[in-house]
Amino acid sequence: MTFPEQDTPRPEETGASVASQSAPLRGVYIGVDATNPTLILRIRSFRKAGVELTSFTFRRHKFNTGFQPDWVNIHLGDTVDRRYLDRLPALVRALRRMLKHGDVFRDADFIYARNMDLLVLGHVARMLTRSKAKLVYEVEDVQAIFFKKTFGGALFRRLERWLLRHVDLLVVMSPGFLRGYFEPVQGWDGPSFVLENKLQLGDRPEAPTPAGRVWEDIADRWVIGWFGTLRCPKSMALLEEIAEALGPRVEIYTRGYPTETGLEAYREIVERHPNWTYDGEYTIPDDLEDMYGRVHFSWCLDFLDEEGNSPLLLACRMYQGGFYGSVPLVAEGSEMERWLERAGVGHAFPAPHAASIIEFLKSVTPAEYRKERARIMAERRALFLEDGSDMRALLETMRKL
Repeated sequence: MTFPEQDTPRPEETGASVASQSAPLRGVYIGVDATNPTLILRIRSFRKAGVELTSFTFRRHKFNTGFQPDWVNIHLGDTVDRRYLDRLPALVRALRRMLKHGDVFRDADFIYARNMDLLVLGHVARMLTRSKAKLVYEVEDVQAIFFKKTFGGALFRRLERWLLRHVDLLVVMSPGFLRGYFEPVQGWDGPSFVLENKLQLGDRPEAPTPAGRVWEDIADRWVIGWFGTLRCPKSMALLEEIAEALGPRVEIYTRGYPTETGLEAYREIVERHPNWTYDGEYTIPDDLEDMYGRVHFSWCLDFLDEEGNSPLLLACRMYQGGFYGSVPLVAEGSEMERWLERAGVGHAFPAPHAASIIEFLKSVTPAEYRKERARIMAERRALFLEDGSDMRALLETMRKL
């Protein structure tokens, strides 16, 4: 995926404030990848809410490689996914760079660290600079290593448990992370905040355009859209099974970047199926209506870490697709099923998932589909859009720590 560069107005230009108090919060944000769309959104949300923010970020060369931050950012070096031990030298070098900016840490009201290795950096930097900033730990996903019943898994859990003693606020993207991991496994009973990855439109208008109604002209097949970081090999296999079983009665439409297989291997999968389309990377939020407006259903099933993170997460594509009316498909027993059940939209499928979805696609009628899509569009703002209120609530929570 790519993320558009755009100038973010200063707080004094927007009149934004973080709360009833006039004094803006000053923050340090430590991030794993400056090109990651959700990281970019988070930083811009902080700034739009009036926070005076300095970021310290690494970089991963997967997608959006040309992006350059339009805020004050200190580059910490390059890293790669999931190679935890290989990151140690990079973390040491990063700490040295951070300590050269000790005044930034001492002046900060909070240090916001995304993922555990960056929490280590935040904690050590806070100690060595004698900063009195509150330490906030954001968890986008609970990585697979934390669920492993191995020596390495136990070591990572122990380290995280020790770090949590120094954390002032735990921020998670899904309540499933609290119920399924932090509370039962790590014994967390401190302050927490659920900050869902709802869609942020930036300067884009909310009103639907004709691009969001292309699905209406596709009457000979159901179109399933799978967008984002295409990281789940089991999803690829299930979609292949669906594509083969239904033939021209279904189209698999994908955009994004396949991180687990690599692009060439993924293209080989696509080329095996005449009813599978891959249209490359995309821009958030600019391309979302075009993408979700031409599909009927959003593939939100995730099995990358089946015994850990996958059933606990709330996927970004659920919010993005939902806002533009695409009906989400999720796995039965997942946190997404619980979320959608409360919202009264979407469909959850038991194993065997491909067979369940195939049967559903054979039985659902166009009239039933139109009715559900209309219901989603009627509720889309309340369900799927972040209008700034969640960030203001987070900052108010941080002020009260």
